[in-house]
Amino acid sequence: MAEIWMPHAINMDLGDHAPYDPGFPPKAIAHITADTDKATPEHPLDLVPFTNLQSFFTHDGKEKAPHILWDPFAGAFAQFFPATSRSKAVHDLAGGTRTNRAGKVVIQIEALFFPFCRVNGKVFRRLADTPCKGWPALNAWVRSWEVPDTWPMGHPVDFTPHRSETVWETKGGWYAHAQVPENTHVDPGSWPDFAE
Repeated sequence: MAEIWMPHAINMDLGDHAPYDPGFPPKAIAHITADTDKATPEHPLDLVPFTNLQSFFTHDGKEKAPHILWDPFAGAFAQFFPATSRSKAVHDLAGGTRTNRAGKVVIQIEALFFPFCRVNGKVFRRLADTPCKGWPALNAWVRSWEVPDTWPMGHPVDFTPHRSETVWETKGGWYAHAQVPENTHVDPGSWPDFAE
């Protein structure tokens, strides 16, 4: 049986649990963190520390918290909601598709990353170019919740949004934040290939 808390993740349970709408297929949503300043190739910025984002999601950012915060450089994880509860990382407009709930599960992962972040002196343009430490364990945990290793609206390779409410409501798998109805974000821009 799938575990509601990801093994090896720091349990930062925010409470405020709420059920899913199980009439929809299981999903995962991929996000990246965003720095308030825009990093560029000419002016990269240091990556925000994992503990800063962990603290944000347990304090001022509670209403935006995902299930999992993932540090792809260190392989660290913090979990804010059990897999059996909706999280709050996507916009969910009144009267529309319940974007945070439309699935047997809707597991949301926030990767600690932004384009042209600098870590230990090296600059990274795409999430897929990072070490992606811990990705096999994270992918396996999400898979254990019957989320298929597919991208129904395409594997994100840039910051172009593609949204279809019909696909969202009828197809299980992984979605970029840029592919979720009712949302305007364009992340994650890239995501690693599925683990073996």
